[in-house]
Order: sequence, then C-alpha cells, then structure tokens
Amino acid sequence: MAAQLSTKVVRAGTATPGESRDAEERLAARLALPEGAGAPREPDDAAEVREVEAVILGGGICGVGAAVALKREGVDDFLVLERAEHLGGCWHHNTYPGCAVDIPSHLYSFSFALNPDWSRIFAEQPELERYVNRIADDFDIRSHVRFGTEVLDARWEERDQHWELQTNRGRLISRVFIVAAGPLHEPVIPDLPGLSTFRGEMFHSSNWPADFELSGRRVAVIGTGASAIQFVPAIQPEVAKLTIFQRTPPWVMPRLDWRTTRLERWALRQMPFLMHVERWAQWAPLDLLVGVVVRHPRLARLAHPVGRWHIRRAIKDPILRHKVTPNYVMGCKRTLLANSYYPALASPNVEVITSPAAEVRENSIVAADGGEHEVDTIIFGTGFHVLTDHPVAARIRGRRGETLAEYWHGSPRGYLGTVISGFPNMFMMFGPNIGTASGFVMAEAQLDYITGALRAMRERDLASIDVTEQGQRDFTAEVDEALQHSVFLAGGCTSYYIDHAGRVALAWPWTMRAMRRRLACFSLEPYNVRVRGHAPTAEPAETFV
Repeated sequence: MAAQLSTKVVRAGTATPGESRDAEERLAARLALPEGAGAPREPDDAAEVREVEAVILGGGICGVGAAVALKREGVDDFLVLERAEHLGGCWHHNTYPGCAVDIPSHLYSFSFALNPDWSRIFAEQPELERYVNRIADDFDIRSHVRFGTEVLDARWEERDQHWELQTNRGRLISRVFIVAAGPLHEPVIPDLPGLSTFRGEMFHSSNWPADFELSGRRVAVIGTGASAIQFVPAIQPEVAKLTIFQRTPPWVMPRLDWRTTRLERWALRQMPFLMHVERWAQWAPLDLLVGVVVRHPRLARLAHPVGRWHIRRAIKDPILRHKVTPNYVMGCKRTLLANSYYPALASPNVEVITSPAAEVRENSIVAADGGEHEVDTIIFGTGFHVLTDHPVAARIRGRRGETLAEYWHGSPRGYLGTVISGFPNMFMMFGPNIGTASGFVMAEAQLDYITGALRAMRERDLASIDVTEQGQRDFTAEVDEALQHSVFLAGGCTSYYIDHAGRVALAWPWTMRAMRRRLACFSLEPYNVRVRGHAPTAEPAETFV
C-alpha cells in the first residue's frame, strides 16, 4: 500500500471529502488502522530537496512491477514511496484468517517471474507477500524504496515541466510520476449511530489484530464481500455465536483448489515451459468466461443453476437458502469463489440477518427491522474506497491547478486506463476502465504502455506529454458503448463498478488478450507534447513498441 488518507468512517458508497469528521475523530483511537495509517504526517521542511527521473507511489504489486519495468527500460534514477515499513501492499496488510487470492496463482503473477513453488492453485496471503518481496529482491528494487514516506501533496509545475511532491520526509522533484497506490486499499467503516458507544472489540477485516482470540465470543460480521466469505468459515468454528448482517447476497461459486504436490513443483522447476502452459490453460477459459459474462448478461444466467446447486448442497434449510440466493444476474457484482462459506452459514452457531445494521448500542446491534442482537465483537467486511473516491486523488494537482478528485468529480475518466488529460507525465496504475480478471495481467499491460511512453519521450527529447481531452473523450465513448448493455448496468444490482454518474468506471469491457494487444504499442497521436525548450505542440502520430 502507498500513501493514503486515514481510515474514514462513512456510509458505504456515499463518501465525500470531509464527511463524518466528528465520528472519525471519536473512533480513530478505537479502530485499528493499517500500518502507517492515521492523520497525514507533518512535512519535514528541513529535509533536502531531491530531484529524480521518476517517482512511483506505492510498494504493492503495481509499484514493484513499475520499478522492475523502469529498471528493464534502463531507468535507474527513481524512487518508490511506500507509506508502510514493508512491501506487498494489500498482501502485506490483509492478514485476516483465510486470506487468499481468488485468481489461480499462475495467472495471478508476473509472466516474467513465474513461480514453480505455489503450494496451492489459489495461493494464500503469506505466499503472495513473499512473492512480491522476492521480486523486489531479485530485481534490486529495495534500494530504491523509501519506507515510511507519505505523499502529502503532488502538483505539476507547468513552467518547469516537472512534478513537485511534498512528503513527510521532504520535497521531491520528478519528471515522471507513476501512481501505483491502487483504488482498493482504504477501508470503509459504515457511519452507524452509536458506533462510538460500543463496549466490545471492533475492527475492519483489513486491520485484523495480531493474535486476536475469538474463542467463545459473540461476533457480528457486517458485510458479505470478498474478504468476509474467506474469514467467516475460518472463524466460525471458534466463536460462540456468529451473526452476519447481509445487505445483498453475493454469487458464490465452487473453487477448484487443491494443494500442489512435491512432484508437481519439481516438474515446474525442471521444465519452466510448463508454467507458461499452465498459465495459458488458466488464462484462456477465464478470459472467455469473463468476456461472455460482461458483454452478454443473458448468457451469464446460464451459470445460475451451478450457483444455486452450490447453495443447495450445503444448506438444507429453505429459509436460509432463500436468504443467501441472489436475485440479480451473476457478474453484476463481483462473483466470489469459496467451498466452505455456505457450510459455515449452515452451522448451528451462525445466524444470517438480511435486515441491514441500523444502530449500535453498548453490547448489541439493532437491525433496520427492529431486531436487537447481542454481540461483543464487530468485524467490518465492508470493503474499501474505490476509484470513484480514490484515496490519493485529493492530493494530486494537475496542469490546471485542480485536484484529480475535483477533475473527476466522482466520475473517473482516463485514456486506456493509464493517463488522465491535464496531468502531464503522470501514469496511473489501475486507473479508470482498466480493471480485469488478473491484476498482474493488467499491471503488465499498463507497464508496456508506460515504458513505450518513456521511450518516446527519450527518443523525441520531449519535456512532457499530455493526452488530449478529445482523445480521452473518444476512448471514454468507446468504453461506454461497449458497456452500455453489460452485466454491470443490465444485471439488476448496484456495485462499486458504477460511479456517481451512473457509468461503469472501473471495468475493462474487453478481454485480457485485447488489453495486452492494445496497450503493447504507444502512439503519440492522441497527445499534446512539449519538446524541451519549446512551446506545447501536437505531434504527428508515431508508434513506439
């Protein structure tokens, strides 16, 4: 994870800057925050100003990948700014029981650093954190990292054609700014009346206290997203009572997971080409499935019988079955994979409440239907701030002087998910409309594009490049047309894929293969460029592979 704002107490999906400030102050001392989180740190005005070629914001998957890409491109004068004291991003911070990836491991990894030693088809959190750190060590990235460094303000200086970044450890000047902070890392805590009066323990799943003892506790879980379906089965056998507050049931499908054998791992080490074969064997069906589900909601319904069968085989109670059966098209919200979630819900010590939590009292939670449920622990599985209110957007100012948050105004737009008009020489990892099945595939595609841009700037002696508003509008219109009848808009649900303006702002509408192909070549055609020592100009089209 990278520099970010402190955890906010907000109503999920309605966050605005400055919202619930009083509640935030009351609860800050009680809610465990991610390492390095909290109020923005004070700048060190006495620190020396340093100039570098590039700054990468974030030390997670995207940040480490960007550092490797710069090294491979011959750029060695760069810094990685990481707010925490460790690399790994979400795979360092999320340590809740059962934490694992929901994409097959050989696909959820870099193609240039395949790992023969995954212990499972779906790797668990400790392995993924070690994997990211191993890449940093193998490519000598750690020497470029500045831990404990938070970006307080970043602004483009048009006169000098560079970025100026104010951090808690001094000021940086950089020609290129790569934002790799990610949109899904700042926890959302619902603003429930009475939350500060609760006498028990409470925390977000991403801030799981170390060595926390759950035995014999009466636990409430608020939210049933991707994290909850992993930690609920892990803690269910330990607790005395588990009360789950579910607003909308997710589609949960079987997960084809197993432990790899020593023989399998030995074969992959001896014959590395088998890892590429396995990667493509995982890539092809997933890419086809996601493409069909996203673009053809009616075809997505063909998977519903499998989802309902998955419920029926674990849950015999017809009332509980009805509670956990979704009434929207699969894919409208994030489809989850788990084998133990439904059996956990069917356990005698578990109760599923479909009326949302409305109030917190000293020793209980009151649901909207008036039912009161005694608990001594509250775990929030309520997700994260997404791209529509990106945690760092309010700290980045572009050429026109407005922040990225002000420019987007709750509706993120960009070009190829990587650049934003009015923010020269800035590249955003996991930007608007670039989200796809595998974060590693997405990251590699974007890094191909970014290194192509840097190559063009070097070969043409360009001081800056800035995608035109027209180029960005054309891409946005192309995306909106492709997603007009997608499952996100026609599936009968609301989700974090949709922004405040009602458009799909997060998802890439085409296949992963199409993404890799389209971002493989960088063209100056949609850009305004500025040659060193000259005024801005529109350059003729030129492609850099």
